Amino acid sequence: MVLIFGCTPYKKYTPLDFGNDDNQLLQIILDQAVNEFKMPGLQAGVKFSNGKTVLASSGTIDFGRERERITNQAIFRIGSATKMFVSALIGRLVEKELVSFDETIDKWFPDIPAVKNVTIRELLSHTSGIEENLFTSPLILMHSFISDEKKWNSQQVVNDLLRDMDLKLTNQKSFMYANNNYLLLGLIAEKVTGVKLHSQLENEFFIPLKMKDTYLLPHYSEMPIGLVSGYDEYIPFGPHEIKPSNTSWDTLTFSAGAMASTSKDLLIWLDAFFHGRILNADTISMLRAYGDARDNGRDNNIVGYGLGLARYEVGGYTLEGHPGGGFGGECYPFYFPEKNISITVSYNWSKKDNPAGKIVLKRIIDQMLVRASTSMD
Repeated sequence: MVLIFGCTPYKKYTPLDFGNDDNQLLQIILDQAVNEFKMPGLQAGVKFSNGKTVLASSGTIDFGRERERITNQAIFRIGSATKMFVSALIGRLVEKELVSFDETIDKWFPDIPAVKNVTIRELLSHTSGIEENLFTSPLILMHSFISDEKKWNSQQVVNDLLRDMDLKLTNQKSFMYANNNYLLLGLIAEKVTGVKLHSQLENEFFIPLKMKDTYLLPHYSEMPIGLVSGYDEYIPFGPHEIKPSNTSWDTLTFSAGAMASTSKDLLIWLDAFFHGRILNADTISMLRAYGDARDNGRDNNIVGYGLGLARYEVGGYTLEGHPGGGFGGECYPFYFPEKNISITVSYNWSKKDNPAGKIVLKRIIDQMLVRASTSMD
């Protein structure tokens, strides 16, 4: 009954006294949010245009406050923010002339007739016409929930999901978010190079950028020591604990949402990506060619979508990056081009239509920018 219906009583969080240092304002924002939204743990970071980085964490791993406090070293599942990294990897393969944005993907998936005319660009931009059915299959969801250490085979998953799909031509060219698009992209990256996706991400990005706490789960002999449990309420009768040892959701989401990271590492990524240290200028321009994505029925703060990048509007601010929501975590890593500032918010709780992350993101921009502007005057 506990497994099915969940049993996680919330207890108010008592903040530590951090004194009057540079992180105090961010710390106050997070401490208030943890109790206001009844969250377990929360982590955030800001990197200013002058290079200064501020990090803060609040709450505990669990709702009941019986386990350890969240620290800046805690590693959170970041869900669909994974897509931003996979898009950049495809950009690298294009620059190496191993693939092109406009080639069709049928040669890699000859047994899936539905994708014979779909291009890599259409997968990246969610304009392939492929509908979302990864998280609408009751059989897949129940199997993943019951067998938390199951390891899904991504090739078999896309075969099962797409083999009998009939793409509607009217849907192509229109933005229609589907995780299946990015499962295909991850497999293409592996087929083209002969190298597993997690190794490509490490060698191309994580190691050169010294992102020491970023992983594509669960493709390691042991799970990262700092990976925290998450709590999910997408599945009914939650919250359900998603432990670090859980492999079912991570192998199911694969290149669409299986990464985990810290705020520190995500700030490194955002700064490097949006300042041209990941891809050349022409490739970045292609990824940032935002088509209309308003009224998408999934996240209406996404107003534009490029190739793995979203234009995101929060409280009158226009940001760039990719939001992430998955089983056991939500993440909001964004670059604010108007002020040349990177911001990220992560927490170990996933829930449909949860407003917490967007509100915290806006408060950080409001209050941290006011402070930055004041200090510069």
